[in-house]
Amino acid sequence: MKINTHGLKIKGIKKASGETCDYGYYSGEYVEIFYDRSTGEVWTKYQYSLGHNWWTQYDDPDIIKVCSTSQHLTMQQIADLIAERLTMAPAV
Repeated sequence: MKINTHGLKIKGIKKASGETCDYGYYSGEYVEIFYDRSTGEVWTKYQYSLGHNWWTQYDDPDIIKVCSTSQHLTMQQIADLIAERLTMAPAV
């Protein structure tokens, strides 16, 4: 199945999708998904916080946080979220 990347260069999306899981809302486990506009790289950061109140922040303006999720996301869902998030992110 071909992924619609919305014309974006996206590397690492298969790995990122594989690192998302259906943790369940009350587990405290979730994954943050990030995208680097300059390289097209996408990656995840595992977090554990009962209030989902821990997060990662990068000082590089090219790196945007796509979302936090405690559910499995397909590669297409991640590509769609990246495209959507880029429309909201300030230009670099």
